[in-house]
Amino acid sequence: MDIDYNNNEPLMVHDLNIDLFEANLIDKSVSIDGIIKGTIQIPVQQTKRKLLLIVLVDKSRSIQTAWFQIQSTLLNLFSIISNVEDQEIILEILFFNNICFRLEYNKDNFRELILKEKPNGKTCFASAFSLTEDIIKKYYRIGTGLKSDKDYDPETDTAIVLLTDGAHTTVRDHKKAFKDLRNTIDYVAKGSVVVSTMGFTENSRYNDLDGIRRLLGTSPGIYQYSDPSDGSFALQEKLTFILKYVIGSSSSKKLNIKLETIYNQIDNNDGLVEKTSNLFFNDSNFKSNEKSINLVLDKFGSSEINFNLNTNGYNIDSVKVHLDINGDSKYKQIIEIKPNIKNDSSIESKYYSKLIKLDSKINTILSEIEVYNQSNQPSDEIKKSYLEQFLNIKKDLDQIENNQLFKIKSSVRSDLVELKQQCQSMIDQLLELVNGWNRTSWSSVSNARVADITYRYLFKSTSRQRRLNLKVARNANVIKSEAQNFKELSLDIDSFEDLEEPQSTHFESSKQMFSDLLTLSDWTEALEEKDCMGFGLSIQRPECVVDDPTQIRIQEVSTTFICKSSIEDAIKLSLNVHGQERTTGGFQVGQDVQSVAVRGRGREPINSWLPLYINKEHWKPIKYQLKNIVAYFVTLDPLAFSFDQIDSLFLVLGNMISKNDIGERELLLIFQYIRTLRQIVIDLKALPRILSQLESILNKQIYYIQYQPKNLFVVTSYLLVLTQEELKPLFKSNSEYFKLWEHVLESSIRRACNSFFEKMEQVKIDSFLLNILYSSEEIATIESPDTKENEDFSTFYESLLNYKFNSIPNNDFEFEKLLNIKKKSFNDSDGNKSTNKIEPINKSITNTLITMSNLLENKGYPNITGLLNSLRFIHAFSSLNKDDKVFETIDSRFGIPPQEYIETIKQSIRVDYPNNGIGRFIDTIKSYYGIDNDQTTFSTPKTAEVLLNHLRTMILQAVSYRINKHATYAVVEKKRETDVFTNHIECYQYIQSDVLGRISSILRAIHQQLMFSAQTNAALKTSDIGEFAKTIPQCGNLYFPNFVHSIMNLERFPFGEQKFIIFLSNILVSTDNYGNIDTKAIVKSTWIPGRKYNKKFFKSFGIQKTIYLFQQAFFYKYLHESKNRDVADNIDRFQEIENELNFEYLRN
Repeated sequence: MDIDYNNNEPLMVHDLNIDLFEANLIDKSVSIDGIIKGTIQIPVQQTKRKLLLIVLVDKSRSIQTAWFQIQSTLLNLFSIISNVEDQEIILEILFFNNICFRLEYNKDNFRELILKEKPNGKTCFASAFSLTEDIIKKYYRIGTGLKSDKDYDPETDTAIVLLTDGAHTTVRDHKKAFKDLRNTIDYVAKGSVVVSTMGFTENSRYNDLDGIRRLLGTSPGIYQYSDPSDGSFALQEKLTFILKYVIGSSSSKKLNIKLETIYNQIDNNDGLVEKTSNLFFNDSNFKSNEKSINLVLDKFGSSEINFNLNTNGYNIDSVKVHLDINGDSKYKQIIEIKPNIKNDSSIESKYYSKLIKLDSKINTILSEIEVYNQSNQPSDEIKKSYLEQFLNIKKDLDQIENNQLFKIKSSVRSDLVELKQQCQSMIDQLLELVNGWNRTSWSSVSNARVADITYRYLFKSTSRQRRLNLKVARNANVIKSEAQNFKELSLDIDSFEDLEEPQSTHFESSKQMFSDLLTLSDWTEALEEKDCMGFGLSIQRPECVVDDPTQIRIQEVSTTFICKSSIEDAIKLSLNVHGQERTTGGFQVGQDVQSVAVRGRGREPINSWLPLYINKEHWKPIKYQLKNIVAYFVTLDPLAFSFDQIDSLFLVLGNMISKNDIGERELLLIFQYIRTLRQIVIDLKALPRILSQLESILNKQIYYIQYQPKNLFVVTSYLLVLTQEELKPLFKSNSEYFKLWEHVLESSIRRACNSFFEKMEQVKIDSFLLNILYSSEEIATIESPDTKENEDFSTFYESLLNYKFNSIPNNDFEFEKLLNIKKKSFNDSDGNKSTNKIEPINKSITNTLITMSNLLENKGYPNITGLLNSLRFIHAFSSLNKDDKVFETIDSRFGIPPQEYIETIKQSIRVDYPNNGIGRFIDTIKSYYGIDNDQTTFSTPKTAEVLLNHLRTMILQAVSYRINKHATYAVVEKKRETDVFTNHIECYQYIQSDVLGRISSILRAIHQQLMFSAQTNAALKTSDIGEFAKTIPQCGNLYFPNFVHSIMNLERFPFGEQKFIIFLSNILVSTDNYGNIDTKAIVKSTWIPGRKYNKKFFKSFGIQKTIYLFQQAFFYKYLHESKNRDVADNIDRFQEIENELNFEYLRN
């Protein structure tokens, strides 16, 4: 897009530096590598221009291998655009195959619409160009003929992105459509139009796509190529790259740079002055002190510059750097700087020098490779030479050891890691390119790959710069403000000196605990460089995390502590890459594949990172990076922050406290992470949102789906970071806590039932529900209800508490078998059961509850055992935090909780029971919250009978309302009571009524079918044709197929053939006493057998007999129709009937 630059302000240059490194002796000559780097900025007029972004998506059948990545990228594009705050973007998505159509979307339905699209058909560029032309004409008011439209300025630039995997394959004239579109674009006088293209697979024609990119817009865009062999992650990365480039890039400008060396003057013995040391750009065989390059400026008019240099000596006093843009004197700057001589023997200088040299070699090779094409192919000797060079470069890169890099300070290490990663990436792509030359003959794919690598190298600016300015203006104002605050941040590290006991001991313990695995530095040393300490974890990111951050999969949480800069550099270096998969844990990592950035203390995989609070000074640098950290953790894009992403952090906590065996070091981490989340809630002002979600699960019916949390571990973890004072408005007594945890339990059962009963037929589901509602087992007569009945219920309750857990294999998903469901044959007694009371619990019902409980332990998600562990942990933590002093105490000890805290949690969570099922869960709730706050009275009657009936009702509702629309219908439409805690009897009776209603409907249907069968059987057996005709049903009748099958048994009934002919013709023929023939239609519409039934007739009767029966049926029709025709018409009609018969025979 074009940006209005401010011609009144000069070109600005920031942080321009020249570094010269260690000298090397090459061919008896001294060679010194160096680098010049900085940031240039062209002042931008603060005008609000809009962007019309048109994305053309090929949805032909051949693109289906890449379709999932395309859909995911489009969904991510909506997220990107929705977070752009300082520019209006009008997004048009056009799908094309044989035709092209515009996606009519809004913010509520865009996800559904995109996921609904499926690839099919051919590829028609003509339709895509034509619709694009229509959109541009309409937007810029081109071709209206109105005078006012000639000067119309929408203050909008246009970016077009074409994604395709093939060439034009329909008969429409795509060349004419292309020419028409180009002519229309020429009329866009007050805005730029930039076209970028991306080709998938070798079917996409590079020359065509490159031509579209160069010729169609007012200035050329970029080209990308992706092949299935690159892997799904590479495809998604390139798709995201090209879209972000389009959104965030302002324009391309030509930078001219010249180096003027000012030498040291040395007097020799003759009094002469000797000049030495020439400084050149080191990126080609031809060395020069001048260079021109196209820079892509971001929307703020900025771009980072980074060039390799070479000289033959250190005796350079200073360098005058001449800079100008497009040769324009208005944008010209001359800056004199003194080079930094870094020729010490330090490892960072040694590595820097080597990497600069390797980067220069790669740049030189790339410029050579660009000249090759189909008419100018490299020879075998040249290919062999390139391969040798690439292998040597890889060997040199391997000598730069990753472990040694982490011994360097983070401020220096980041540049080295970035440079190494950049060289590794480019050399891998170049190796693949040359290997491709050797495997096959030169093709358009070869051209495409060269162009693709060229563009990737053109935009190779450091990932740090890409993340902060990258072509995407998301949360721009906030990020800019926080970046400035971070830059101006001052830390009071001196406050850690001269500490008195016991603080000095706590301080030393904290430093030992929170130390970086890679650099071996503690959190205070990291703090000196404004770095921060955190912990590692292994995660996977499905595509849906963009919309629902709680869908992140937490594979493992490590107790290994790492600095932020260390994990970033480890990810860049890909210390432990698995195949094509990335070390970031996202987006395309396979479910059973762990991608690793670094291994932890116990060799556990780590591919992600989260910060820790530790101390208020340590938190200061984190506070200004917090949104970036959270956004990167969820989406791999630090600028894509949204407040719902905080839930992913609570999901991590929920995962940590739900484990069975939590060690002491893990408990230390959990305490510190809870403290961290507390600070995050404060800094991001998330308290109202958290209280709102807790209030929803507490007071809204759990089957009112829109008010329910997406993940139960998230909402239960909220309880750990809030103070008793903050919770008091919601939880006035233990009764509210009891209610909350019952809701959590029932919600978890419901979510599990959705998968347990997903593919099960309703009759079997009702059979299972009947096993919980009723039982054939009779309870013995109870003489003393106050004693013996209570003892019986207590026995059933104890059985549910103490059954032995039975492990189920992970690959066993036969839920019907696991739940011991047998299809029940209903009888009249089932439909006549009472709905006025709850059937008493008995052994059979208890066994059904045990079976379901064991399945929930094995297959439930969230797992009942995990939720029970969370309940125990949260209750124990709350007992420590009654006076809201826990966080204060931890802070005073520099992040290390007292040992008594650890012991209290250990004793609470380390329990040994035969199972952790639903009975144990509700019994634990009772033991924690069954007695009211005054410790004397029960909040509600919670006898064994009531608790068992609560569990029964929960399962009944969970199964019945497992589908969202059913739950919503029950709550919203029928206004049903579904809160088991409030009124479990009414909830039970609603389900009881539903089940018995369905059984009664089945029984009525069975009775009706039996009656129909009896009537049909009697009619077929009668000798009275008239009586038979009265029983013929309409073809739309429910039992019509049964009638057809019955009447096909011709030989079993009297006048079988005649009855079949009457049925087939729908005409009853009769004669009176005088021999007159009378006909009448039997039912309103005549059944016309389809191919399926005709085949059955041929198989049952044989071909000849079937033809005979059809002839007779057509003759009956003829007789009926001939009553109102003359003779000639009748002859014609008879001929038509014969033709119909022949056709009927031939087509079968």
